[in-house]
Amino acid sequence: MFFNEQTAIRYAAKVTHKPVSIDLDPELSAIAEHQARASHEGWMAGKKAKGYVYGPVTNDDPEKGPLTNPLLVPYDELDDATKQSNIANAVAVIKILRDKGCTFVNFTQMILYPLAKQIHDEWAREKINAGWKWGPVTDKANKIHRDLVPFEVLATTYPEDIAYDVDTARQVIIKMITDNDVFPLITSLASFNAEGSPA
Repeated sequence: MFFNEQTAIRYAAKVTHKPVSIDLDPELSAIAEHQARASHEGWMAGKKAKGYVYGPVTNDDPEKGPLTNPLLVPYDELDDATKQSNIANAVAVIKILRDKGCTFVNFTQMILYPLAKQIHDEWAREKINAGWKWGPVTDKANKIHRDLVPFEVLATTYPEDIAYDVDTARQVIIKMITDNDVFPLITSLASFNAEGSPA
């Protein structure tokens, strides 16, 4: 694509003329700051994987010495301007999603719990078909397991035992996104309600 000074000026006018102006509530603002911190940590990990170390000035040329960057410090040690830049990037993403009509929900409660419930039911079905029965104390030698109960009961009785199912659901979605660039778009939360959620 042809690009010159005039097109650069038009682009600058376009992006500064009408910014997305959606105020964020405190909860989303907190999420933005959390994501800014996570983004910085991810950026640092990427730089370190390429051999970068902390240095007072940036050096991207290995022939001039070690690869260095002055921002290779913990997030809390960044100067305010850099922190605000990271937060602004996160806010921009959230604002665009809001502008596109996206609704933000508690992902664990609304999405992961129903998926975890299904994972739990599949596990229970395999166990029961293999001759396992419920008991108040797990006894593997006699095929007795305390988790052979409905997901809702397990979530209130042994909440720590559903962590594996929830994390499995989370990791499947993460792998779909990172490995295949695919995200399951849920068009109606009504058809995907959290009937498996303990909330």
